[in-house]
Amino acid sequence: MTCLICNDPAVAIDVDADYLERVCQKCGHYRITAAALVLIKAHGWRFDVALTRKWLADQQGSGMIPTIDSHQVARLIDV
Repeated sequence: MTCLICNDPAVAIDVDADYLERVCQKCGHYRITAAALVLIKAHGWRFDVALTRKWLADQQGSGMIPTIDSHQVARLIDV
């Protein structure tokens, strides 16, 4: 599998249909909701890798797996 953020190799975690979960050596452990993935595909968006990694690093200290949802994804795209 590949990282949904940087396209490097990543481990896919099997969860459910509501989101995809990855563990990337460079981006860390995160989830992306199905709704966010629909927006990414519909608009042809790509993540701003540096911005997204910073956001993930900020979230990872909370004890929860960072989740990129449909509200957050628009803030993390490469414009």
